[in-house]
Amino acid sequence: MTGEDFFKKENPVRWLFERFPELNAGQIAKAMGINETLFRNYINGAKRPSAERVLEIEKFLQKLGKELSETRLL
Repeated sequence: MTGEDFFKKENPVRWLFERFPELNAGQIAKAMGINETLFRNYINGAKRPSAERVLEIEKFLQKLGKELSETRLL
């Protein structure tokens, strides 16, 4: 297991926001209906999200990614 894999397993939410700094944690929390402070605590490691919450975040971001990939500007 690489260091990145270990970090991803230990705190997948933090890993994701460090991997993609262009994501706005506050806006994602709002869109998901999660308290922004709690969401930021997930990212900084002060709180650990449940496995169920991690899956909710993952599914939301996958949906967002799908919508972005289907976006056409012209």
